[in-house]
Amino acid sequence: MRNRFLLAFLLLLGSLVMFPSQPVRAQDAAPQAADHDLQFWEALGHSYYVQEGTRGPLVYLFLEPDCPYCHVLYDWLQNPVSTGKLRLRVIIIGFPNSPSSMGKAAAILGAKDPVQALKENEKGFAIRDGAPEGGIAPASAALSQKQLGKLQRNFAFLAGKESLLDPQGVQQSGVSTPMLVYRSGKQVQYVLGLPDHQQWQQIIHGS
Repeated sequence: MRNRFLLAFLLLLGSLVMFPSQPVRAQDAAPQAADHDLQFWEALGHSYYVQEGTRGPLVYLFLEPDCPYCHVLYDWLQNPVSTGKLRLRVIIIGFPNSPSSMGKAAAILGAKDPVQALKENEKGFAIRDGAPEGGIAPASAALSQKQLGKLQRNFAFLAGKESLLDPQGVQQSGVSTPMLVYRSGKQVQYVLGLPDHQQWQQIIHGS
């Protein structure tokens, strides 16, 4: 029953990519490439991420383990990654006010094989007790504490950039995921939430 509800939920989310009426379009807020965009792009290389793929244009995805939109977007990106069209760097985020979020993020970053841990989280993603949850078990208190600095750094990247992209407070809930960062030509582009069709084509084809 849970899987049936999850499937219906994900299909509803997936339909959003086909329409250009996405409520939050970050590149509308920052249409021009600038020095600070390039600096941010370079700085992301010093974040704590999990990389998948070895060929194609580079895309960064800010992902929180219990986020259903992150789950949908991660699934969408698997095909272009597996076929060598994209290199994906997943920047793991834990929300400080959520023990589940922080614990699962720490479990992924602190795993012996972070790629496998991330895949375990997404493969086991489900709706439990009416709430979306990633499939990995939260880390122990000791491991969570050990990974805290990395998670704080990743969170600072996301919070700082979202505050610039959304100065009018369109996202009333504050910092949220997912966020995509990629390059189209010489421009650094951002997507808050799920990409629309045009954005998806830019991500896949880099144009």
